[in-house]
Amino acid sequence: MNEGLWNILHFTALGCYILSLAAWFLSRVSNKIPGITAVWIATLGLAFQTAQLLLRWGAGGHLPVTGLFETQHFLTFWVVALTLYFYLRYGAGKLLPASMLFAVLSLMLAMKGSRAVAPLIPALDTPLFMIHIATSFAAYGLFGLGAILGCYRLAGAEISFEGGTRRMLDESLYIGYILFTWTMIAGSLWAYLAWGSYWTWRIKGIWSWILWFYYSGVLHVRNRPAWEGWPLNILAVAGFILVLFTYLGLGLLFSTSHPLL
Repeated sequence: MNEGLWNILHFTALGCYILSLAAWFLSRVSNKIPGITAVWIATLGLAFQTAQLLLRWGAGGHLPVTGLFETQHFLTFWVVALTLYFYLRYGAGKLLPASMLFAVLSLMLAMKGSRAVAPLIPALDTPLFMIHIATSFAAYGLFGLGAILGCYRLAGAEISFEGGTRRMLDESLYIGYILFTWTMIAGSLWAYLAWGSYWTWRIKGIWSWILWFYYSGVLHVRNRPAWEGWPLNILAVAGFILVLFTYLGLGLLFSTSHPLL
């Protein structure tokens, strides 16, 4: 499959998310555009992303998450999918504009990466690869939504039924932590198979453990009275900044076992 197809799917999904963002704002000022329109357009964008994911998977024979273009798409996929899940479960329609803005920025960054479908290097060609990567980006998506929810709470905005915003924040942090724990376990087993040791002093591994310990601390204090208000919101936002450094910063700025360019 040629690069033209990936460009079509990419720009179509990007266009859907831009239109979804515009439709949401227009629905606030005009009764002629129902709010559900933005949700349906976002769902269409997710469908195009799913098509690209499956087609690239078939073309490469592996989960397509090996470069900046693919990983940004996979992160966006999870953020949008989880936003739609929260919309269905909690009626959190007000979460949509922030998530769409995140999706637009993420896919714009993806354009800096190669569209080529690259084969896996031997060290990555193991069943643990899919478990490790899929759970890590699902966790990143949940931590990203946690940061968005933290920003809403800092602004004093309740985007669902009473108490629903806090429930969504707890769910994002807790399930994200469970998934990231699985990521670390699979990564350790993968390291043993690839390099003969469960732990190596590679910069990506060090920062991944720092990230895991950080969210361990967040979960430890999240229900304590002194931390339940704005401190928890700050922790959620700061945690995702740490996620972005661990995922993007290290992959773009340093030579690691998880290069993005």
